[in-house]
Amino acid sequence: MKRLLLGLVLTLGVLSTCFGWQVRPAAAATSVSLEYTPVLAEELRNAVDDKLSTEYGSKLDLNNANVQAFVKYKGMYPTIAGKILKSAPFDNVEDVLQISGLSERERDIIQANLDSFTVTVPDPALVEGADRYNNGVYR
Repeated sequence: MKRLLLGLVLTLGVLSTCFGWQVRPAAAATSVSLEYTPVLAEELRNAVDDKLSTEYGSKLDLNNANVQAFVKYKGMYPTIAGKILKSAPFDNVEDVLQISGLSERERDIIQANLDSFTVTVPDPALVEGADRYNNGVYR
């Protein structure tokens, strides 16, 4: 009978360990009081939200755009878009026309879309890593 009881206790112990059914002691009460502090939506804004509320939200920012953003501009994706991203950052929109290695046709395509572009200070949240070249979003 002792063997059976010991086997049962060991089996339950192994099962409880495997499935995480361990008995844990109750946490000691702390003297820290948790108070509810309401957070306003304005406090939750981040750098990207702030950029979207500027001209960046209506125009393509050459210093912060992802290669996929150029799809909506005829003839710019992927070749010209890649050249723009590799040459960024730009001080002003017209600097994009000075990229070395652009053909006359590529310059004409950029010139035709120049009013659709803007430049802002590069934001690490938008340009760090390889997401700028391949964010994994495909159409």
